Amino acid sequence: MLAGTIWQRELVEFAQRRRALAVKLAFPLVFGIPLVIAAPPIYAAITLTMLIAIIGALGAGAVLTRERQTGLTLRYRTLPVTPGRLLIERLSTGALIDLLQVTPVLVLIALRHPREFAWWPALVLSTAAVLLIGNLMGAVASTLSDSPGEVMLYVFIILLPVLFLSGVFTPLTEPVLLAVSRLLPFSYLHESLVGALGGQPNLLAWETTLGGFGFVVGAAGLAGRLGRRVLESD
Repeated sequence: MLAGTIWQRELVEFAQRRRALAVKLAFPLVFGIPLVIAAPPIYAAITLTMLIAIIGALGAGAVLTRERQTGLTLRYRTLPVTPGRLLIERLSTGALIDLLQVTPVLVLIALRHPREFAWWPALVLSTAAVLLIGNLMGAVASTLSDSPGEVMLYVFIILLPVLFLSGVFTPLTEPVLLAVSRLLPFSYLHESLVGALGGQPNLLAWETTLGGFGFVVGAAGLAGRLGRRVLESD
């Protein structure tokens, strides 16, 4: 099968690398099984939020850095599409592949806590939002260095404070910090995980669903604005 578009190329390459495919699908599940089955909801939600955020950001940062080194990014510029559309297609495909990775964990949560079905739409949308935002963070970080290792370090430097400001590590009580957390997608993923795992979230399911949907749309719009910055940085 010949890929005619970027998203087709990415999906074909992903499916053809069977060993890498097995590892990528097994990695989140290995972490997720003990968390979903045995850990208290609050601790499971913290770890799973970090895991999903890291999968999106680190993967995109490393891959886009290698593509820039090999000249693939330069070849992208010859395509008859705008940089914004190009980056949206590239990042949305990466986020879709990441979503396939974490889907077994989401299914396990649903099977383990079937009574929390009201949180399932929120969980899917907030997961998609975090993966898309994470891919965008990785894409921006890939412009800062030619070394995949350094790019991963830059991602962590940004990601850890943002996770703290999202209230993932500890509950936020200060009104200003609480308001800041509502402006970050990781807080909605954390809340939806707490709810889906049978815990006591601070938001309602519909609020988390709305927040996740808003960040999916916002991430796509931001990717479109940053297309030229990311793809033509060198």
